[in-house]
Amino acid sequence: MDVKVTQNKKSNRLKWASLSIILFSLILWLVLQPSGASKVNKNDIWTGTVQRGDLQLHVSAYGRLKSKTSRLLTAKSNATVDEIILKPGALVESGSVILKLTDPLISQALSEAKRSVNQSQNQFTQLEINQKRELLAQKAQLETLRSSLESAALEVNAQQQLIDKGIVSNIDYQRSLLEHRQLTRRLKIEQQRIEQLRALHIANLKIAQSNIDAQQEIQNAAQSQFHALTVTAGITGVVQSLSVEIGQSVSFGQQLALVGSTDELYALLSVPQSTMQQVKLSQNVAIDTRGGIINGVVSRIDPVINNGSVEVEVVLNSALTHNARPELNIQGKIDTGLRKNVLYINKPIGVEQDQSAHLFRLNQSIDEAKQIKLQFGAQTHDKIEIISGAKAAEQFILSDMSRWQAHSTLTLM
Repeated sequence: MDVKVTQNKKSNRLKWASLSIILFSLILWLVLQPSGASKVNKNDIWTGTVQRGDLQLHVSAYGRLKSKTSRLLTAKSNATVDEIILKPGALVESGSVILKLTDPLISQALSEAKRSVNQSQNQFTQLEINQKRELLAQKAQLETLRSSLESAALEVNAQQQLIDKGIVSNIDYQRSLLEHRQLTRRLKIEQQRIEQLRALHIANLKIAQSNIDAQQEIQNAAQSQFHALTVTAGITGVVQSLSVEIGQSVSFGQQLALVGSTDELYALLSVPQSTMQQVKLSQNVAIDTRGGIINGVVSRIDPVINNGSVEVEVVLNSALTHNARPELNIQGKIDTGLRKNVLYINKPIGVEQDQSAHLFRLNQSIDEAKQIKLQFGAQTHDKIEIISGAKAAEQFILSDMSRWQAHSTLTLM
């Protein structure tokens, strides 16, 4: 009996030893075997190849084309929008009608002003007729005096020849001389009256004309207000915005529409603050209007940051594209420099310039990707410089691999 117990104990120890060896081998195999979490499908990632060469740096931004010459159309009086002829986006000439307004008070004022001008002109005409009649009467009286004076002169001359013969008395002769002198003085007075009458007529006509001019100014002002009810573009360009609707009441000075010239445009780009330090004055810019490229130069940088962006003004120095117009949405690419003979790659997701990051480098021969630390430098919109950690022709995973950062190696399936 003692022998059997000893054999059973030995047999149990052998079984447990065998199970321990098997269990240890299984755990070791599981540890050495890549886990399911470190396996990545090749179709779920996108990769890029490290290249060496010159890297043209640029900053991309979005914005709009703006007109250098704009005309703000405002209401010249209180009125009501009666008709909208043209809407935003319409091409216009200087005399193109955009809006029509109505105001009964202006129409009434214009009618009254025209009536006042006609009355003043009629009064002027009547004054001229009366003056001519009065002047003719004075001239007729002057002619009568001249005739009387000529008759008196004949009388004096005849009596002078007869007085020596005693035919005419000296008293009659002296009376004739007195009458002649009186008529001569009256003639001079009458001539002076006519001159004064002419001067008076001229003064009265000036007063009447000034009254006409005053009434005409009132009419011109009313006419100008009436014409202002028909709102025209004033310049050749495009209607950029319209601030009113049909039937709306507008007050004096209220904005009605904005018209921008299509001949002279500039670009206004909104550059992200994160890349703003690369932008400087006089840098070349390519403006994409989706109808072609327009070249330009950075001319002004707004010092104010608005919603994380800075406005950059670009002067256009090449021919405009066929679709260029004010307020057109555009994309701009600002050339910020050139890095010669550097390593670069398409910009991986989550990587920023002048920072380090871990990327998975591909090993095509064994379908494996190993995590490598890289130091990055300057970047463009879609490319970034590699300062250290990579060599030309090496391939890296560019997709978002944040969920795999705990793994040093990935297996590609």
